[in-house]
Amino acid sequence: MSDYISHESAPHIQTKTVSCGQTLRFYCRDCETAVCSSCTDIEHRTHNTLHLTDAVDEHRTAMHQLIDRVTMQLPCMKEAICDIQDVCRSLQERRAGAEAEIRRCFTTLHDLLDKRQTELINSLNTIESEKQQTLGTQLEELEAWVHGVESGCEFVEAALTRCPAMEVVLVRKQLGERLMDYANMNVPPAPRENSHIKFVVGNIDPLKTAFLHVGSIQSNSAVPHQTNVTGEALRQVTVGRGAIVTVVTRDHRGDKAACGSADVTATLTRTSLAPRHGSTSPRASTSPRPASRSPSAPRDIEVTPPQVLDLNNGTYEIAFTAPAEGTYSLEVMLYGQHVNGSPFSLSATAALEEDSGSSQRSLPPHTLTRQTSHSTQVTSRASRASRRPLSHRSSCSRRTNPIEDDMLLRVGRRGRNRGEFVNPQGIAYNGIKDGRIAVADSNNQCIQVFTLSGECKLRFGIRGRSTGQMQRPTGVAALPNGNYVVADYENKWVSIFEPSGKYVNRIGHGKLLGPKGVCVDNNGHIIVVDNKASCICVFQQSGKLLNKFGNRGTDDFQFAGPHFAAINSKGQIAITDFHNHCVKVFDCDGEFMFTFGSSGEGNGQFNAPTGIAVDAHDNIIVADWGNSRIQVFDSQGSFLSYVNTLADPLYGPQGMTLTPDGQIFVADSGNHCFKVYKYLQ
Repeated sequence: MSDYISHESAPHIQTKTVSCGQTLRFYCRDCETAVCSSCTDIEHRTHNTLHLTDAVDEHRTAMHQLIDRVTMQLPCMKEAICDIQDVCRSLQERRAGAEAEIRRCFTTLHDLLDKRQTELINSLNTIESEKQQTLGTQLEELEAWVHGVESGCEFVEAALTRCPAMEVVLVRKQLGERLMDYANMNVPPAPRENSHIKFVVGNIDPLKTAFLHVGSIQSNSAVPHQTNVTGEALRQVTVGRGAIVTVVTRDHRGDKAACGSADVTATLTRTSLAPRHGSTSPRASTSPRPASRSPSAPRDIEVTPPQVLDLNNGTYEIAFTAPAEGTYSLEVMLYGQHVNGSPFSLSATAALEEDSGSSQRSLPPHTLTRQTSHSTQVTSRASRASRRPLSHRSSCSRRTNPIEDDMLLRVGRRGRNRGEFVNPQGIAYNGIKDGRIAVADSNNQCIQVFTLSGECKLRFGIRGRSTGQMQRPTGVAALPNGNYVVADYENKWVSIFEPSGKYVNRIGHGKLLGPKGVCVDNNGHIIVVDNKASCICVFQQSGKLLNKFGNRGTDDFQFAGPHFAAINSKGQIAITDFHNHCVKVFDCDGEFMFTFGSSGEGNGQFNAPTGIAVDAHDNIIVADWGNSRIQVFDSQGSFLSYVNTLADPLYGPQGMTLTPDGQIFVADSGNHCFKVYKYLQ
């Protein structure tokens, strides 16, 4: 930039017209305006002034920092939007489910009423039929009597009229006896049945009242981030004695919920043993090795699940018992999400009369043990995350910090130029030639390709929403033929490029909502982690969808914002579940196998895991985004060690990849670079 800047060349700085026509070369901080050299000696002589070019640099730096701060908030805000949309969808689904239950309830009542109605009508018909039968029989008897009398009388009359006198005398006795039988017949004078039949309603007022109270609609506005847990047991509990904590549910304004029925659950997990008297904790090796559980592993003791009591006033009591000394993690969930402060770290100690007087104490819950091959160092997460580490000014640097750690190389800094990054996300190793590292430079909307020594060889990608263009690349992987697979979150598809950066084709268009991570399995199939849809999609390179599994939730086969995936030697898929704070492993067909990890900052715990990689022994390496660290697990999810990043701390690590010679490449999104660490397989 020139030493002299005119009004037109600095339109973003407030300028002042100078009658003498002098060029504005200085900037007054007090007046926030550009001034000429004469003004600095007259009107602004007592003010804080500096050269205008320096002011421009300061303004640009300040704006870049502001852009960084705003940009770092975008993912959280978008996640919040997704969460709200999920709650809206869940609310609609629950309303539909409640309506279906109401209809089922009243359908059942209708069925009962219809059944009773049918029974009463059948009873009415039976009584009426019996009465009709009785009266019909009587009617037939009377009609027969009348017919007999009439025919007998007619016969006698005819005989008396037409027969000779001698025959009348002869048949008198026979005819007289017949008429006498009819005359002496005992015919009842009245009907044998009556017509009395009616429906008696009875007292249905209690039924009317009961129907008015059939069912009820229960709801509350309690939200997890405002719900609090209180109780002495949150700090310390006594082994073998029952402990109780109180959960007070509150709405988004902080007002206490007035009713119960909220979905409150609790889980108690033992995280570590209490140290033995006179002994020290064993050192852990930094080099992953096959699974071997420590003899003091806390999983041997069964922990009884806590009991949740609903007091029906917006308050809940959680009762639990610690079976042995050590540290426990109490997770309190409201509608499947952690309440304020959850998970809680509890210390269980023996009763006072059993206290052996040992002076050893467990570490406070905010500390984190980082294990190295040389010593065990303890660093506070609060001090680690209190301020953002400054990015190196050089684009590629070897570690020169005297503090010992495992970092070998740091590449990149914040910027828009070649070899610079703004929020790098995915990273992948490509075995073409002598090996290449591809980085998804998310906010620069491109892919940058480096040598293993950190030299930028290629940068490709055009900003836009058309085929072959990128809007927000978040994941990258390499196919067996060397082509690059790029997940584009905003464009909602996956693009394929040649090693030279030439566009080939796209897949997943119309089938993905927000792809984040991408990897390639042993068959060359493309596994896409759809972050927004909380599912996994498996495609052929042609774009054909082979499999899709998972949905949003907290169950074993569900996800809450999954980020990245990795494939082991058996074709199993390990996936980082960001909001569920765990890693889930599925077989090649998408069937759930197991999960490991929980929310926290202890060994084997996560605070929003992101990047993931698998080594030659199927050990699993996980980038712990919220805790800014890298953890190593065996193939079954048992914690092995950390990668030592103490000298140049990570700040929100994202994607991660391994090279054949045993190096870890991780995208350090908050520091706008990628780092290389040694890793002994």
